[in-house]
Amino acid sequence: MIQNLFRSRAAEVTAMAAVAASQAGFAVMHLTQSGAVDPVATPVSSYALTWPGILLFPASVLALALACAILAGRGVGLAREGFIRFLLGSTAVMLLCAAVFRTGTPESGLTWWAQIHRYTAGAAFVLLTVVAALCAIRMKDADVPDWVRRGTWWVTGLAALTFLTTTLNTFLPGFLDGGDWRGVGQRVLLVVLSALVWILVANSTRVTVPARTARPAAVPASADRSGAVATGGTASPIGAASSGVTAAVAGAVVDAVPALAGTRS
Repeated sequence: MIQNLFRSRAAEVTAMAAVAASQAGFAVMHLTQSGAVDPVATPVSSYALTWPGILLFPASVLALALACAILAGRGVGLAREGFIRFLLGSTAVMLLCAAVFRTGTPESGLTWWAQIHRYTAGAAFVLLTVVAALCAIRMKDADVPDWVRRGTWWVTGLAALTFLTTTLNTFLPGFLDGGDWRGVGQRVLLVVLSALVWILVANSTRVTVPARTARPAAVPASADRSGAVATGGTASPIGAASSGVTAAVAGAVVDAVPALAGTRS
């Protein structure tokens, strides 16, 4: 029953709407908080510290978590996808933690809840990047639309490159002055991985159906009955003749069995 719920059309529409709502929320934050948050040098989580990001940031992250949770329940339309679904479920949990635990302020510093936010958000990006790579590899020989296959490969490459850049900018801010523009990589990564979730939701409508071997038509139990059915209740001459021949052959075989048995010594 739960599997049917996740496979329903309503679940698909909900996942699509969740991705769209997440992106719309982040877009509104960028437009309304442009004066308070520097999109080039400031992490995305900084939007959660001022209005309206106090509400929009957790709501947008939770919307993306919902889409990942639905994907974990319905699958992504590939064979042998149990591990991928596990990673998507783990991503949903990480995003939930990133939404609940807010990042630190300049006054509070790197508190324990800020560290939970930092590492769970990073783990969510890592898990989605791994999901992208696994899906791209398994789509190579799968019967999926060409745009889905190509889009997944592009997302995998961009996500891996952007995540590497973001990691270097975060832990080695002095390398190539990455700390001054680390916000760019985070925002690109957010858009790319949101596109991945949308692609996987679109591909999840495909259900792998095993090929069935055609069975031969069942032989009627009575030839006389089939002849009567074919003519609407009255046996046709052809049906009657064929049934008569069948009965004669069967009778001859039955009569011949004792004779052959008697000749065997």
